[in-house]
This record gives sequence, structure tokens and C-alpha cells, in this order.
Amino acid sequence: MTTATREKIQGAYSTGADEYDQVRLEDARGRMLSEHDQRIFASLFPRSQGDMNVVEIGAGTGRFTVLALERGFSLTATDINQEMLDLLTSKAASMNAADRCQVQIQDAFNLTLEKSHYDYVFSLHVIPRFLTVEDQQAAIKSIASLVKPGGRFLFNYRNRKSFYNLLYKGPAATPGQIRQALEASGMHIETRRGKWLVNKRLLLRLPVFVGRVVIAIDAMLLRFWPDRSWDVFVVAVKDR
Repeated sequence: MTTATREKIQGAYSTGADEYDQVRLEDARGRMLSEHDQRIFASLFPRSQGDMNVVEIGAGTGRFTVLALERGFSLTATDINQEMLDLLTSKAASMNAADRCQVQIQDAFNLTLEKSHYDYVFSLHVIPRFLTVEDQQAAIKSIASLVKPGGRFLFNYRNRKSFYNLLYKGPAATPGQIRQALEASGMHIETRRGKWLVNKRLLLRLPVFVGRVVIAIDAMLLRFWPDRSWDVFVVAVKDR
């Protein structure tokens, strides 16, 4: 991992947890975007836990954790920011689910969790934050090391092969580079979904009612040619 990536992640997630939630859950446009992502997550995440061991890497204040808890799951939620985990713990307590949500400080590149132990690992809006493709691939390999054979890993990445990236110049990986990192970890892709239209910059420029229309259209396109969408959600399976 490069020093620049580490500094960026620390800086981006050193803001107060309340401010983080205000932008994503209280602002009308931020809430629309978060709810769209939550619906995608809900469509890919298992309906019931059974005897699965589950962990989330980069939980933040729990946008996706709370959905897993609502389904009755028990899990370990990790993040690099203790303040965000404290707020997540409060949310779990308010749901009477504190006993089902263990929290830990973890760095995605230096995980101290047990390797090849988890049946289901999810990490959303974490991989795209890293500044280079090499760092993104390294993060995928690090997190994938937690998954046991037959287990699954749900994550998303920003796609360099999308039409959106004709304009976007930030860090993005190609589908081939993502597959390469997964294959090096003994995994293959099982399911993909893709966002074509919805992003924060666009929603900030649109009236709220127009944003809702765009989100509705985007929801209809999630299964269409995900290798060309700009934000790809992946479920990968561990073969070995």
C-alpha cells in the first residue's frame, strides 16, 4: 500500500461520525444515493444466516450493517475509525441487536482477523477509495484472505471500462484487473450488478424529484452489461 493511499483514507474517515451520517443519511440527495446502494446490497446479501460466520470490512457508521442486523444476522463489523464504530454500536443497541454486532478496529491492508475463517465477507465503498489500481488489487487480496473455501465476498469497484470514465480521471480498475486479483486469491465471480447513472455529483446538480427518476431508471439497469457500468457490485466465491 502506498503512503498516499493510507493518508487519504485516514483523512477521509477522520471526520466526525455524526457529520458522516448527516451527509449520507439526512441530506435528501445523500439519502437517495445511500438508499439506492442499500437496495443493491439487500438484493445481493443472503436472506438468512444459518451457521455462517460474517464480517464487514469498512463498516463506517453502519449503512449496510444495519440491514444485515435487520435480517437477524450476527456479525463482526470493522473500520479504521473508532468514532464511527461507536456510533454503529449505538445504532445496534437502539435495534436491540448489540449482542449480535461485535466491532473491531481493523486496517484493510493489515487485517488481524483469522484467515480462511469467514463464510461471508462484505466491504462496500472501500475498494474504490484507494488511490491506485495496485492498492485496490492489494486490498481485494487482503480481504479475500479472510474467506473460507466455498465462502463469498461482496464488494464494489469503480470501472475504468465504463462510459462514465471517459470523463472521470480518478482511480478505477478494469474488470480484468479485478478478476486478476480475485483469481490470485482463489476466487471467481458469481454475480455482478452495475450502476450506470447514479452518482453523487450528478444528484447534487439535479432537483430532488428528477434525481428520484434517475434512480428508478438506474435500478432497472442494474443487471444490464455490468462490465460497462461505472460502479460494479461483485459477489465472488472462494474455490480454494
